[in-house]
Amino acid sequence: MDKLSLAKVKWSSAVDSRFEVLRLGALHQRELPDDHNPWQPHRLHFHALILFTQGQGTHGVDFIDYPVKAGTLVHVCADQTHYFGHTQELEAFMVVFLPTALPTNLLGLSTSISSSLSWSTIQYVWPSVTSLAPDQSQILQQHIELLERYQITNSKQQAAAQYLLWSVIAFASQVAVASGTYHQSRVIDPRFLEFVELLEQSFESCRNVKWYAEQINCSARTLGRICLSVVGKSPKVITNERVVVEAQRRLLFSKATVKEVGCSLGFEETTNFVKFFRRLVGQNPDEFRMGSKF
Repeated sequence: MDKLSLAKVKWSSAVDSRFEVLRLGALHQRELPDDHNPWQPHRLHFHALILFTQGQGTHGVDFIDYPVKAGTLVHVCADQTHYFGHTQELEAFMVVFLPTALPTNLLGLSTSISSSLSWSTIQYVWPSVTSLAPDQSQILQQHIELLERYQITNSKQQAAAQYLLWSVIAFASQVAVASGTYHQSRVIDPRFLEFVELLEQSFESCRNVKWYAEQINCSARTLGRICLSVVGKSPKVITNERVVVEAQRRLLFSKATVKEVGCSLGFEETTNFVKFFRRLVGQNPDEFRMGSKF
């Protein structure tokens, strides 16, 4: 795969539904487009739940390699980068789905926020990787196996399949969100969700915490307390992490120069971008780009 052509995997027109269930072993056998290697980083235009049922290995989400084993649940949001490890012993169920027509309250988020949330916001409270208890893993696998039976296109089965899909997503999200260190069994302050929603819209042009706080009618100090209570990170850290992961994506999978990548993320001076990147990643942008294993 050409290092400078990140595969952007779109929903296949051959899948006549809003979801598909497949097994990792079947993915090995599937004929895929030349530019889509699941074992190289690629960016989905839909969402994926991956429940590992056998073996041990790694799975990459946004350039972090996570250890996975039986009972590990991986959640990949649309537009995140992910890739499978090369351990052949791994087996997994995969549920891929479009985010349309899924109500926010399906995710079990305890919040009074009135507006619906985008799925890009959900990733801030739904961990990418969760270790399930044996009984949780068994329940989720049973739901997925039943959904797998219903995925054959049939007008009499579509309603049942839709509800089963909701059940799978609701259960997976609720156990994952409940596993969080900071917001476990707590009401999530709606201002946190407003902040990260706004961040997704504005991170390319603004990294100023005070500006974000003003937009949601609170002080920077209050926003800081809110973020620490929900995810254990300051709003500055959350903002910087969002910018740097996008910088990594653009450095590895576009032909843009370091200067162009920095400009696209709001850095007027290339030297400032280089310093920012080196502080968060530990390498200069050129070193990161040339030293990548991909």
